[in-house]
Amino acid sequence: MKQIKINRILQILYPFIVYFFVYQFGVAFLIGMIGQKVGKLTCLLIAGLVCLVPMYLIYRTIPKLIPEKITEKKQIYSYVLWVICVVALGLLLNVILTHSGLIDISKGFSRAESTLTDGSLVIKLLCNCLVIPILEELLLRGIVTGQLYLWYGSIISVLFSSICFGILHNNIVQFIYAVVVGIALGLMYIKTKRLSLCIVAHCLINFIVIIFS
Repeated sequence: MKQIKINRILQILYPFIVYFFVYQFGVAFLIGMIGQKVGKLTCLLIAGLVCLVPMYLIYRTIPKLIPEKITEKKQIYSYVLWVICVVALGLLLNVILTHSGLIDISKGFSRAESTLTDGSLVIKLLCNCLVIPILEELLLRGIVTGQLYLWYGSIISVLFSSICFGILHNNIVQFIYAVVVGIALGLMYIKTKRLSLCIVAHCLINFIVIIFS
């Protein structure tokens, strides 16, 4: 039993270690080397693309949630409704936090915003609306939520992955946002067992925010 617990801890910690070494350290290294020439956001994009490879390989090898085959149209309607609700929640929360005053006092958010806007519209869309959402959903929902759900059930899996999602953003504004949206994404994942829906919802939220901002 003790060995099983240790193995489970390692299975959760290992992808985070890969993420921090490949992505976080990669971003810091690239910004230091070429950040002034290509922009910080381009560095995030490159590091994210590199990190997608080991993260996908980890996802392929772990126990995961298996979705049911689509046999009725109402299943598709249910999936679409899930995505719409999660996107709506993300956009509503974004508006609330924008007008809450937290943004004005959070230095961490200011630093994050300066990095996430340091590039052309194409780079913003590729990085913030495609690569980073896919990377984060592979890690937080596909790997972490999926395994914890199989071991300990929905509450622990959704709460733990959502809190980790918030911590990864490294500032109070995005922490609150990521925890709440992370809970919605986690619930959608364990109810539908389709990681693709989480990726689509995450990409859509970021896309709409960028376009309207």
